[in-house]
Amino acid sequence: MNDNQYEMNSLDAVLRLLMLTVYADREKHPQEINETWRQISKLQIFTVDGFFPDMTGVQTLIEKHDAEIRNLLHDLSLTEVIEASINRIDNPTLIPMVIASLRAIAIADGDVSQTENNIIRQAADAWGVKP
Repeated sequence: MNDNQYEMNSLDAVLRLLMLTVYADREKHPQEINETWRQISKLQIFTVDGFFPDMTGVQTLIEKHDAEIRNLLHDLSLTEVIEASINRIDNPTLIPMVIASLRAIAIADGDVSQTENNIIRQAADAWGVKP
């Protein structure tokens, strides 16, 4: 699925950005995946008509983004993918939660990479908030 096809401010769009942060250092750390699960649960307030995927649905979304992003890792730069993902989020209430989630995932493995910092900074700049 092309990143431009994700519905604005959807769980899918947010999860894509969170998973890009997990893979920012081109590795998948269990602590970051665990933190991703914790952060996803906070996003239930942004569901339409009270619908939020069950654990299996969330796992399916995580696996989808995991596979897509792993396929992109051979590219020299994920800059365009990251930028497109950031641009899928513009809800002023959701933005601070996503920034907090990005930070939490970045520090989960105890080593915040420069790329993780760059994603957070790029998102904050795009959304006009402090990182």
